[in-house]
Amino acid sequence: MKVQFNFFLSMLLACSFIVVQAQTKSIKLDKFFTKKMKHSGRIGMQVGYVAYGELEWVGSYGIKEYKKPDRINDTTLFMVASISKPMTALAMMKLYDEGKVSLDEGINTYLPFKIVNPHVPDKKITVRMLLAHVSSIRDNWEKLEIGYTIDQGGDATMSLEDFLKSYLLENGEYYDAEKNFYKHTPTSLNRYTNVGYGLIGYLVERISGMPFDEYMRQEVFKPLHMGNTYWIFSKIAHDNIALPHNMPYKETDFKGTQVLTHFNYPNYPSGQLRTTVTDYAQFVKLMLNNGKIDGEEFLSEATIREFLRVQYPEADKWQAVSWSYNEFQNPLYYMLMPRYPSHTGLDPGMCSVVSFDPETGTGAIILTNSPTTTFRTEKIIYLDMVKKLMKEAKKTSGI
Repeated sequence: MKVQFNFFLSMLLACSFIVVQAQTKSIKLDKFFTKKMKHSGRIGMQVGYVAYGELEWVGSYGIKEYKKPDRINDTTLFMVASISKPMTALAMMKLYDEGKVSLDEGINTYLPFKIVNPHVPDKKITVRMLLAHVSSIRDNWEKLEIGYTIDQGGDATMSLEDFLKSYLLENGEYYDAEKNFYKHTPTSLNRYTNVGYGLIGYLVERISGMPFDEYMRQEVFKPLHMGNTYWIFSKIAHDNIALPHNMPYKETDFKGTQVLTHFNYPNYPSGQLRTTVTDYAQFVKLMLNNGKIDGEEFLSEATIREFLRVQYPEADKWQAVSWSYNEFQNPLYYMLMPRYPSHTGLDPGMCSVVSFDPETGTGAIILTNSPTTTFRTEKIIYLDMVKKLMKEAKKTSGI
């Protein structure tokens, strides 16, 4: 009996030690990120890291709306801007994994209308080109900004299909041969395009026979256990959502802070996702666990390898499917950090970043409801915070 008692006492002490260690680590991380949030002028923020392929820690800080008491928690939604694009790419890669689409087929095979670059009309645009930003479709912000509902808030009144027809077809209201398309041949240069990712979302609709947001809900979010992730604002089941904020040039001086509406836009697969670190980490886990999520296969290991493979090295030696190994485009950054597959997001009132290391099963996610407008802020978020999260992830993994 005494031996048994000693055994349970030892187990209790060991568990207590682990709990104290976890609490100490969390306190230290909270102190670090609270300080960095203040120095970078964040209104609210959610951060987290993945270690050995699992979400290990999440920290939530600040408030949902400037000068209002409601605090950010781990279930608060953030609009995440362009880190939505890898999620849109995931939908296409799932269809590819199931044999329902060829990445090298011309997009017009799947569309009810014909899209060509008027400068090189004989050169087809493929699904792979869209995924790797080498399609020669160009973002014309004079037209893209028209669809933003910042003034009134809420969902866009124009559908994704109508927007793309208007922008890409010769008789469309937003069509401009010079401003909507580059003059170079597809695959010759990498040129980032939001419209291209809206088109990927629409292709998912055509190939699957379902509205893009519904396909994502049923075929992606549900099996990935992402129950708190949404594309369409009016479909969000609660009001725990961080409002976006525009900031003055000097972000640490909050005078002039502008609270924005919960806005949307018709080209929504390019950046309108609202999610949490906890939910988005499910996607990161999928990338780090060779296509498996919580032990179940969602994508084949071969498809994950294709996702992470540089697609057109002659055009951009760092660009994979959506992810870039040169996302921060700064040689000094890569003197301090390895080249991980990464993506950033920036839209009015918000910024975000995700970066992960497939070799070690580690990753970092940062969501904020304030933009980056200064080099100092970018350095704090994209370097200091990401570096800290990756360091903790590797330490947790024993690396």
